[in-house]
Amino acid sequence: ERNQLNLARIEHGQDTRTTVMIKNIPNRISDKELMAHIDNVCPRKIDFLYLRMDFRTGRNAGYAFVNFITVQDLMHFAKAKLGEKWNMVLSEKVLQMSYADYQSIYSAFIEFFHWSHRCIMDKQLSWQPKIFYSDGPKQGLPEPFPEPTRLRAYPGRK
Repeated sequence: ERNQLNLARIEHGQDTRTTVMIKNIPNRISDKELMAHIDNVCPRKIDFLYLRMDFRTGRNAGYAFVNFITVQDLMHFAKAKLGEKWNMVLSEKVLQMSYADYQSIYSAFIEFFHWSHRCIMDKQLSWQPKIFYSDGPKQGLPEPFPEPTRLRAYPGRK
């Protein structure tokens, strides 16, 4: 499968993708708890996180998209947590990961959320995608989500 995470391929430099879908997340875990779980292994080593929420229940949908700053950061996290129980809530779920179809936060993810999923950006802050500085002294700290690059067209509006 093209999106299967293969640690051997990463170690041999054959796969340099950094954006993953973290799966089997217990539904009661919040975005802050997920960030802390990642930071415990790789502090300030991600620049994008989106924990998908179920708007009806107010709980997460069991998966998140995360972009690690480097492939080495992804490898470090995967070696530490892949296949491990979450041990954060009463859950038998085991952390799984696969590559995301979209890679790199600045390529398609931001446009994706601005246009395809604008309703997410209108929900409460904890349900929105998060971006973080990728380098410099602010690396890993929250960065404001950029404004749309073009105006959205509405039917009947010129």
